[in-house]
Amino acid sequence: MSAPDFMPTLSAGAHDAEAGEACVMEYVSLLAGELWSDRPDCTHPILAHEARTTNDLLMDTDRPRLIPLIGRLFGTTADSPAIRTALRLTQAHRVADLVDRSARARIAAAITATPVDPIAAAFNFPIAESDLDPEHHAHHVAQSRIMAFALSPDLDPAEAHALYALSAAHKVAAGECQADCGNGPARARRMVRDLTAMIDAYDEITDRAAVPLPVDEVRQLIAEVR
Repeated sequence: MSAPDFMPTLSAGAHDAEAGEACVMEYVSLLAGELWSDRPDCTHPILAHEARTTNDLLMDTDRPRLIPLIGRLFGTTADSPAIRTALRLTQAHRVADLVDRSARARIAAAITATPVDPIAAAFNFPIAESDLDPEHHAHHVAQSRIMAFALSPDLDPAEAHALYALSAAHKVAAGECQADCGNGPARARRMVRDLTAMIDAYDEITDRAAVPLPVDEVRQLIAEVR
């Protein structure tokens, strides 16, 4: 899919509004009628972060894969521990899909576990021994640490559990992932599907019905903003 010729070019990084280029979240801010930003108020912060990361990792030829998601990203303004839990558990299940069945069982055990101290459990969960290439291994280790450091004693128990499960999933994948996560563009193409699954989870838990934007309506929105 390609963008209409009256839209900015979808590209990596942040941009000025007059530059003729936009990242996926700047597109969203434009269509939502907000001030130009890659952090528009109309999108849930977790979804926006994943969209920005995916946008910047994708090759120019692959970035149009995000276009069908632009209309689904704005209007995701509801937030609650239950929503954040659903999004993180969706990510954990997506990581589980990258490993073989035996390793998947270890992730499933982490997802269903209820550790008394999720913070300690996340940091102490063992990193699987790895034959992966260093970049691939490092990606999953880094992601596991990010999720562990996101934990805090003030979090809702369900959300804390979901972050623990996601951290553990990456530690398992650090040794046994069967995808090509060390290759940024390949990982980004898969992240488009992951982001789609996360938006699906958001829509399910909020009962939001996604309404596609016709091209004529997009054109009118842009004219009003400009």
